[in-house]
Amino acid sequence: MRSFVAAGLVVLLATGCSTTFKPWKLSEVQEGMSRSELIAVLGEPDYTVEKDGAEYLYYTYAEEPRDSGYELVTHDDMQRKAKALSRSFDETKYEVVVVEGKLINYKEL
Repeated sequence: MRSFVAAGLVVLLATGCSTTFKPWKLSEVQEGMSRSELIAVLGEPDYTVEKDGAEYLYYTYAEEPRDSGYELVTHDDMQRKAKALSRSFDETKYEVVVVEGKLINYKEL
């Protein structure tokens, strides 16, 4: 029974960390787009910060590890695999700058 629970937790951990932001969508945004048009293309940001009259939208993209199948694991194996899984994500952050409701710039951080 423990192995089924452990396998389920590993699957939940892997799917819970997936992202909806796709950095290749940045090629579809253009300077001057409205904030709502920007959100329609990129989706909701992870968080926003307002500073010096600008709104900074922050996005994160994490590549999911490739795994070919499922396996039953012990509790100790699950903990080791969860640590390895958390280190296996390649994460990239992006900043999008909006001033007066219009996109002025974006960059990879």
